[in-house]
Amino acid sequence: MNSKVTPNELLSQVNQFWSMLDDMAENSPDSYQKFIQRHMKEGKDFMEPPEPFLCVQTKILYPEERMLFINICGWKKVPAPQSDLHPMPLIAGKLEDTSEGTVFDIAYSTEVLKRAESDRVEQDQLIRLAMKYIEQQHKVTLCHSYHIAPIRQKGNLHTLRKNLQGKQEKPTKIKAKSEKAPDRSLLEQIKNISMKEEEKEEVSPHIEILEESNLKPSKASLIEVISSTELAEEDLIPTPHHELSVINNLSGTPQKIILRAALHGVRSVSDCELSVSKDDLMVEVPGKYRLHLDLPVLVNEDSATATYNKVNGTLTVTVSVAENQGV
Repeated sequence: MNSKVTPNELLSQVNQFWSMLDDMAENSPDSYQKFIQRHMKEGKDFMEPPEPFLCVQTKILYPEERMLFINICGWKKVPAPQSDLHPMPLIAGKLEDTSEGTVFDIAYSTEVLKRAESDRVEQDQLIRLAMKYIEQQHKVTLCHSYHIAPIRQKGNLHTLRKNLQGKQEKPTKIKAKSEKAPDRSLLEQIKNISMKEEEKEEVSPHIEILEESNLKPSKASLIEVISSTELAEEDLIPTPHHELSVINNLSGTPQKIILRAALHGVRSVSDCELSVSKDDLMVEVPGKYRLHLDLPVLVNEDSATATYNKVNGTLTVTVSVAENQGV
């Protein structure tokens, strides 16, 4: 029933697409300008990074009790739900263990979060929806009591954006076609745009490219996952046992940070990839270990040194604490 598009057919459609744009530019310059401006704006919005909204603090109770921070973000890439009866679209990261607990990033539509800003009930619903998603997707049990942290996000902004944006596939609508969204090809939609103004509404229609392979029967659900970080090979790499220590000087001021990580099977320090910023640290042994930590104090990343003890299989990383902790 569903036929796959061959490369030649796809190339033919692309050529027709550009031909129709050329015809539109020549015969209906106003429609052409509106079409280009609309999709340039949509493309710009699509490329904007997620923005932190609030940070929720709660606990994971099972399988192991630990602190959980949920970073709730707004992202223009995430569409608003079609109605109150439709599932809530979202993009989510993965559970990321740090020295202070576990961090989870989730993004909703910016329109949804604007309403939640002035509506505490809706804000609570979004928080509980995120908690429900975590429990379902990661097979954990959460404490359903929570409080809003005084910070907008846990961890640094670069890591948050990487978790939500770094390994994203293109957004996919995981739902069946409805009568309100007929199955129109891209070419048919372009043809509609190039119609005469008196035969159309003033507003240029939005183009949807629906992939038949991703269309599934609709189910009653509160959540519509637009796209989530893939379970790539690095997600399956274990986190090594480790110990992070802050060494103070005689006056009690933090002087340096020492990380000791058990990397059994590593031959030398050259097998390890070390990345240090002012507030986080990552150690990777490709295919064997991956450790990412948010640091408790700011450090001087240029001062990092690493040694490896072959006898006990321990990597030791030493970093000096930055003098100005306010930056």
